[in-house]
Amino acid sequence: MIFALATGMAAADPAPPTPGPLVATLKVGVFCALQAMDQRPAPGTISGWIHVPEGKIDFHWPDRQVVPAAIGLAFGVKSQMVPGVFATGEMRVYRPGSATPETWESGFSDTGEQFAFFRFDREDELIHGLWRFEAWEGETKLYAAEFEVVPAAALPEIVNACGAIS
Repeated sequence: MIFALATGMAAADPAPPTPGPLVATLKVGVFCALQAMDQRPAPGTISGWIHVPEGKIDFHWPDRQVVPAAIGLAFGVKSQMVPGVFATGEMRVYRPGSATPETWESGFSDTGEQFAFFRFDREDELIHGLWRFEAWEGETKLYAAEFEVVPAAALPEIVNACGAIS
């Protein structure tokens, strides 16, 4: 899909997710995230914290990498490592136009899915363009996934389904 943005420029599809050899499964998607969540400190992020869901979250739109910019929507990556891999590493999220990622510590294992996501909470976060998620263990990139954030009006069916505002 190519979306014509308000600027008149076209945005290309994000690259397919790229799991490294230590990753058994890698899933991407979009979900409604209007529920309250816990938080934990993440000093490497702009807000200084990240959301921590209280229960399991499923993607409402699995395999989707084009995301409407709307408050209450979230997008991200679920990964599980190959048998025998237990790692402590770092998540990195690059916002459009930024060469410096937001970072936080994360664990990766073969016992369950690790979930990294970004939820639009504030108007200043609704940045159109290519967002990139990367998982690292030291100098080893575990995976990468890209998402194209587009104006909410480009995907009203998703925005309306969540009751999100933009």
